[in-house]
Amino acid sequence: RLLQRLIRAAAESHVEVLTLDLRGDNERAAGLYESLGFERYGLLERFVAVGERRYDKLFYALDLRQRSTEG
Repeated sequence: RLLQRLIRAAAESHVEVLTLDLRGDNERAAGLYESLGFERYGLLERFVAVGERRYDKLFYALDLRQRSTEG
């Protein structure tokens, strides 16, 4: 619900695009963002280091301009 409020507030403030990034193994977060309409637009392979482990970094965007013309 908090993220839905953020999206609504951004749209009401005429923000055009929301972006975010996350570690590639965070499947729950990716699923949440996708369920809210975010689309993945990029990836940096093995970008994030945690100790000896490496993870991809995923980039997501939500185009709020589409929402203003749909509603």
